[in-house]
Amino acid sequence: MRIDVLIGLNQNVAADGYIFHVQTEDVPERGELVTQVFLEGRVLHTYSHAYGGWKARDDWRDKVAAQARRQHTVMVAAIMRGRLTPRAGNP
Repeated sequence: MRIDVLIGLNQNVAADGYIFHVQTEDVPERGELVTQVFLEGRVLHTYSHAYGGWKARDDWRDKVAAQARRQHTVMVAAIMRGRLTPRAGNP
């Protein structure tokens, strides 16, 4: 059975002399949103949020999309504020 991905976000962020890549994606098989921050091809930070409990709601797809945008934006803001750097590690 094929499960459709609801949302995927990708963004390059320049900060502190580095180019970070922020990727947020729906992993429908696990009912999870995963945001990863990459630097030079390696994962610097990962954050995930399970959403399986939302599927009983009529608006669960909207909630998943909003949560994906929210956690993506939070990671970008952490990078821009210098909270997530190769030296600082995870926020």
